[in-house]
Amino acid sequence: MNNSWVKSTYELQHSWATTYLWGTFCAGYRTTSRCEGINAFIKGFLKSTNSLLELVHSLDRVVKDYRNNEVTAQFYSTYYTPVFITGLDKIELFASKIYTRSFFKEVRKQIKEVGSLLSMGKDTISTTSVYKFLTMGNRRSVRRVLYDLTEFKIECDCHMWSSESIPYIHIFCVMKYEGLDEIPSSLILRQWCKDAKEWTPKETEGAMSVVAKLASEDAAKFTVARDVVASLAQKLHGQSGNTVHHHATVSQQDIMKEPSVARTKGAPKHGRETAASTQDEPRGKRRCCSFCGQLGRRGHAPHKGI
Repeated sequence: MNNSWVKSTYELQHSWATTYLWGTFCAGYRTTSRCEGINAFIKGFLKSTNSLLELVHSLDRVVKDYRNNEVTAQFYSTYYTPVFITGLDKIELFASKIYTRSFFKEVRKQIKEVGSLLSMGKDTISTTSVYKFLTMGNRRSVRRVLYDLTEFKIECDCHMWSSESIPYIHIFCVMKYEGLDEIPSSLILRQWCKDAKEWTPKETEGAMSVVAKLASEDAAKFTVARDVVASLAQKLHGQSGNTVHHHATVSQQDIMKEPSVARTKGAPKHGRETAASTQDEPRGKRRCCSFCGQLGRRGHAPHKGI
């Protein structure tokens, strides 16, 4: 192929992230945006002059603020009913009941765009219906959506559900033609629902969390739990052929201390000398008496013989 543009584009194939990740579920995570958002949020609670104790208190405030935002979002999702604006009121109502408020806004965008699709016909193969859709303004790309009547499943070849776990515009268009008022359970991801945290744990799940909670109530329970966990760890290590060192000593260098205060920029204050080390006390200018010139005396102190 002699096309220079095709050659230059193919040489950058390692940058085709969208192509390689097509159909891969990422749970809404991006490479940097989530990390940058957390850093910017924490930065509002921290200062460069904070001590180690102040740092711990500041991080505790960060966690409390996160929890407060979560409770506020849960309140709005539970007790607020959105205004229906798409025309497919029953589907929109069902989505507002199961999804959280923030995720419902993303789903409503897809429902709202159903009117921009053009139907190109329907084919039936056994119990499966095949719909073909075109987007207004883009007649080159034809999307095919499969609807299984027996298993009540809807699949689209755009693979947006596999990537973002959001029922895409083509799926809602099939629901409109089939007269479906509810989103199929196969297209509902539990982590986007309001009841995502309301699950029944198994007997073996969360056992250590219960032990940690009970052990933190008083010192006696903590001592019992510590001894039992230590013996259990020794037993498990013995089964795997490893040994546990109980009397591990901590060196003085491993102890966390207050950070050293760095020297600030700019000229030092007039009449003051900077200490050689941050741990030393700053040395000021020695004063002398204005009458006799003796160091350590004040000019207003009485002198003998005067």
